[in-house]
Amino acid sequence: MKFSAIFKPTSLFSLKDSNSTNSGAKSLFLPSPYSIKMAIINQAITAGDQLKLLSAKKSKEFEYISKAEVSFNINNGFCVNNLFIKIQRLKREGVGYQSTVSFREFIHIPDTIEIIFNVVNGEAKLFLMNYIHKINYFGKRASFFQFLRYNEIPEKGNVLDFKTGEITGGIIQQYDDFPKNATFDKINSYSGARITRDKKVLLIPIVLKNASKSFSSYKLKNEI
Repeated sequence: MKFSAIFKPTSLFSLKDSNSTNSGAKSLFLPSPYSIKMAIINQAITAGDQLKLLSAKKSKEFEYISKAEVSFNINNGFCVNNLFIKIQRLKREGVGYQSTVSFREFIHIPDTIEIIFNVVNGEAKLFLMNYIHKINYFGKRASFFQFLRYNEIPEKGNVLDFKTGEITGGIIQQYDDFPKNATFDKINSYSGARITRDKKVLLIPIVLKNASKSFSSYKLKNEI
């Protein structure tokens, strides 16, 4: 069962690839399925007071979120701004922090994005729809998004799983998702359990239009 949520970015977006280092981090173009599901869980706990329900053993509500399939439909390209910023990191010797320089990318998304959810049944759909519209950022804090509406009949996603031998042009990026054996304890940052994230390689239908030392501009393939 599919439905979608339309979000309008209201600030620059940044979410570093989980494989990158803290001192040199390129950004993904879109929120990862992992970050979207964590945002839903955050709202279910903070706005819905559902911590006990989600953390219960074999919680069906947690599985409604963790097992949802997430895809995207985009309407425009992106402008990627790259720069060096000052960050604080732990000192190599002694205690405390020290100032250092880090490479970062910030993405301007000029149009709405449609996040498409494929869930197991109507109950799962209603549970997710109770909290998705309350989300106001994905990924790094201050990467703000404004929820606009739900679509009961979503558009066909144009950001596709990458398959070798079926390259049609675009940009390839690797995104994190919950693994099939995810539990609340494993995604809880305050527990001692560890989780291995699933990796999804996505083909984003954009091509490079313009570039300089400080930015890169991408357009949808059919707009070139």
